[in-house]
Amino acid sequence: MSFYRNLKIAAKLALLGAVLLAATMVVGLEGWHALSDTHALQVQSAQTLEQYAQAADTARVAQVEFKKQVQEWKDLLLRSSDAAALATHQQAFVTQSDKTTAALQKLRSQLSALGVSLDGVDNALATHESLQTSYLGALKHFDVADPNSPHVVDALVKGIDRAPTAAIDAIVASVMQQAQASDQRIEEASADAYRLACTLLLVVVFGALGIGATAVWFLSRSITVPVKLAVGVAQAVAAGDLRADVEVSSSDETGQLLVALNDMNHRLRHIVSEIREGATTISSATQQIAAGNLDLSARTEQQAASLEETAASMQHFTDSVQTNATHARNATALAQTAAQAARDGGTVMSDAVHNMEQINAASKRIVDIIGVVEAIAAQTNILALNAAVEAARAGNQGRGFAVVASEVRSLAQRSADAAREVKELIRESVSTIEAGTQLIHRASNTMDGVVESAGSVTRIVEAIATATVDQATGIAEVNDAVNQMDQVTQSNAALVEQAAAAADAVQAKASGLVQSVSFFRLGAAA
Repeated sequence: MSFYRNLKIAAKLALLGAVLLAATMVVGLEGWHALSDTHALQVQSAQTLEQYAQAADTARVAQVEFKKQVQEWKDLLLRSSDAAALATHQQAFVTQSDKTTAALQKLRSQLSALGVSLDGVDNALATHESLQTSYLGALKHFDVADPNSPHVVDALVKGIDRAPTAAIDAIVASVMQQAQASDQRIEEASADAYRLACTLLLVVVFGALGIGATAVWFLSRSITVPVKLAVGVAQAVAAGDLRADVEVSSSDETGQLLVALNDMNHRLRHIVSEIREGATTISSATQQIAAGNLDLSARTEQQAASLEETAASMQHFTDSVQTNATHARNATALAQTAAQAARDGGTVMSDAVHNMEQINAASKRIVDIIGVVEAIAAQTNILALNAAVEAARAGNQGRGFAVVASEVRSLAQRSADAAREVKELIRESVSTIEAGTQLIHRASNTMDGVVESAGSVTRIVEAIATATVDQATGIAEVNDAVNQMDQVTQSNAALVEQAAAAADAVQAKASGLVQSVSFFRLGAAA
């Protein structure tokens, strides 16, 4: 037990934790073992049930295949009208018989894997094989030319399919019964395993609780007993008795606490004796501190008044700079608007130049067309003149044609004159349009210069606005700093006043300090 008493509290707690962890681990391992057994039983149950389900399905398949085989025998007897049909149905019957045999063989392997009796399956296989032999033997008496032959052959094998049918039905029923019995056995085994696991788990849990409670009791006693001794020493010190000495029997933290309490008593006796001597010195020093605090308070108040005036001036300057920043932002917005308007004007001028160039091109095209019209009028005039000459040669018979030719010539002449006049007017219009186009080009170039100048003005105004905002921000920070200095100075003045009051209080307390320390009983050595 001395070894346990000398252990550190951390080591005792670690030992207690180790005991509790070990108990918890035992409980967990036991629970894990029980869960593992339960899981294994569940897996086994699922696998066994799955195997029985597969076997039942295979038994039902064999049942269905055998019924199909019997139906094939009936089709063979009823539909074999010639040798070819007989061969076809006989082959179908044999094929269906093989399917039934294959299903029974598969069922036999599944039941063998389950470890159940194979007598029923072997009986069904033997009965089915005997049935097939009997059917094929009776088929030798079948005559396709005799209409009564199907009845004769069917009479030879009548009723022999009942034994295989009953055997296969019995297998199906047996498999279902065995599946239910297996499920019941597994449920009973699971229940037994659950009860055993619960019993073992309760035993382990209560054992772990007993061990943990014992360990906690030992740990609690090893801590509370020395702590009670320490409380007794502290209560004695609180009562003013500094003469107590404690016997220490352990080296853990509680033992170290008791040693520290003994040392504390010795030092308190020494400190209290020194306090008695220093109380007078403190009283005289506090008087000097109070006088110095009064002088410092007066100078601090003067500094606070100066900072208040500085803060007011900085606030006025800050308001002026903020107003300038607002004007600069407004100017920036106006400059941006003017620049946008100039850009819009440049776009309109570009569109006007494009339209004038299109009009100029169209006018030149019209001049070319009018030239063609003049050429056609001249050609028409020549043709009319030729027609008049030919009419004159014809004499009286061509007189009417000459009148018409004269009219055509007159119209051609008038068309040529009108075309020349229109051509002259269009040429004048083209000249005017070219002059207007040049003026618009010049105006467009001038507008581009205006746009560029407006952009430059906008950038300059934006730079001014940014600089003004930065200046306003800096001045605001300076103003905040001045305000903070003013607040700190005001706080210092208040602290100085508090220090003066505290010095007075300390002076008052120092006079009562000697009376207070006389409360302690130091013994003869002090």
